[in-house]
Amino acid sequence: MNKDILVFVSDQHNATVMESAGDRYISTPNMTRLAREGVEYTNAYTPCPLCVPARMAFLTGQMASKTGIFGNDNVLSSEQATIAHCLGAEGYETVLCGRMHFRGQDQLHGFIKRPIGDFTPCYGGRGGLLRDDLGPYASTPSGNVTKHYGGGTSPVLEYDHAVTKAAVQYLAEEQHDKPIFMVVGIYGPHHTYVAPLGLYRKYCDLIDPPASDSVEAFDLHPCVKASLRDFTKDETHRMRAAYYGMIEHVDSLIGKVKEAWDSHLERNDRQGLFCYTSDHGDMAGEKGLWFKQLFYEESARVPLIFAGDGAAQGKQVNTPASLLDISPTLCQLAGAIFLPDQDGVSLVPSLESGKGDPERYVISEVLYNGLGRMIRYRNWKLISFAGWEEEDQLFNLEDDPGEYTNVISANSEIVKKMRGMVTEPWNPNEIMTDQERRSKHLGILAEWGARSGAEEPYRWKVPKESWALPEK
Repeated sequence: MNKDILVFVSDQHNATVMESAGDRYISTPNMTRLAREGVEYTNAYTPCPLCVPARMAFLTGQMASKTGIFGNDNVLSSEQATIAHCLGAEGYETVLCGRMHFRGQDQLHGFIKRPIGDFTPCYGGRGGLLRDDLGPYASTPSGNVTKHYGGGTSPVLEYDHAVTKAAVQYLAEEQHDKPIFMVVGIYGPHHTYVAPLGLYRKYCDLIDPPASDSVEAFDLHPCVKASLRDFTKDETHRMRAAYYGMIEHVDSLIGKVKEAWDSHLERNDRQGLFCYTSDHGDMAGEKGLWFKQLFYEESARVPLIFAGDGAAQGKQVNTPASLLDISPTLCQLAGAIFLPDQDGVSLVPSLESGKGDPERYVISEVLYNGLGRMIRYRNWKLISFAGWEEEDQLFNLEDDPGEYTNVISANSEIVKKMRGMVTEPWNPNEIMTDQERRSKHLGILAEWGARSGAEEPYRWKVPKESWALPEK
């Protein structure tokens, strides 16, 4: 029988905030244990630093410029196969427990079981970016940041507990006749920034200000400057403390699911592979920036750890990797048919050996204050926005891990080489025209979704006790 596979996906986990990444404050023992048991990709990147595009890229193995999914309201076509279809066709029971941020009526896309639905709605419209039944948390996430942050409980924390409980319960079932492909999706550590009270207080007393606060000057791309947030030092400190606390909380949930996973494998005498990743990161106050949609490390780099059968033990792979790689990797491990026209590569060789390809490069895309692309190759990162090519940025991450100094003028040869790596057709005008066409349809769908009740079967029911406002 094929090995069981579980992928645990958090939302908005900045990969620099992990014990294994060298953060001196965060406590992530379960992530560290996973890395010790398996293979950690220390330079893994999101193909798009935004929820829906990143998640659909993970499922399809294709960049946003191929799927057309650049925004959080974009809908993946039901005609497009996903990794769940591939493994299901190989005989797997495909299970989505919790969050995947599917938009539209198709809330399965190849998954056969869905023990618990999503946190965000299937459509936009009057519920805004979140939902209209969240009490004081019902406004947009960005608005809630300055209103509600700190320690206590919140709909996000309660949702993540419910997802974890459902995942553990599913794994505890005595009989699983088919091999399992299970994705466990939680909403944390996505803002709004509310951590369990003890963890919030812990990090309020522990963490320092953002590292960039001690830097006299740094280079920001013009397309990024519109994202600067004018929070006070106290607000920044408390939101960062809550974010740290949320990451430690996520770590504890990973530990619960991993324990149930190990028990399931032992009880059923099965082989299995466990993967932890996130869709993108969070700037968390560095350079005065918050949230995602940016190419800087805090936003674009993601955790990626595999542990179990098929993975070496205690290895770190430092060459670049991508969420796009998960699909071909799992298909190869499962002996399943590969999705067509993949932009990622199978990581099986490095999973087995712990050694990456030194010539590997990865690409990320975004449509936010401009249409941009990022290339990561060796110790270099190139950032370019259409129409702003004279403002392109190049960072040497070995010498400048904080990405403070643009060194593009002194490195013309590596810039030429990296630009030559982008061989896929990329027509910004066509992409923008397509997005405008999609938006006309999405406006109608959003209003229909708000009025029809079509998403009710997939909605997680919000407990009112989670509305309690946090301690600041």
